[in-house]
Amino acid sequence: MIFMIVAVPIVLVCYFLLPRPTLIALVAVISVVAAVAIYIYFQQADRNGSASLVVGTSTGTRGCLDPAKPVFVQLTNGSDRKANVVRFRLIAKRPGFSIEAYSDYLTSYKIIEPHGIYETCWALNRYRGLETLPDRPSPEDFEWSVDITSVEFAGDG
Repeated sequence: MIFMIVAVPIVLVCYFLLPRPTLIALVAVISVVAAVAIYIYFQQADRNGSASLVVGTSTGTRGCLDPAKPVFVQLTNGSDRKANVVRFRLIAKRPGFSIEAYSDYLTSYKIIEPHGIYETCWALNRYRGLETLPDRPSPEDFEWSVDITSVEFAGDG
């Protein structure tokens, strides 16, 4: 804001003293700012497009034999870039209900190659886990899903 308070009077004075050079400089500055904004927009759009190609699914407890890690999660990288970090929500709902009975934010640091798949069983948060629910249900009693919240790709600074 202070920059605008100082810059506007300077530009006006320069315009009245040297109108043509001031307009040329103003057009040049606006062009550079517009080019940088367009570049940043397309970089972000490319990153978001690639991130939308990373998908997570869960088959619940099928395939998980360790009771300490009862929920199976599959992360699929459908992009052409290597995924370094995937952050996601693991969500449990009772069959036939829309409300979440359990939800936790998790992070996978497993590098997933382009068009690769990472499958593993995940532990539940014991402080926010199923043990805190009435009747202490087991993981088999729920429908599990994965909601990807963010993805960091190799080369993203």
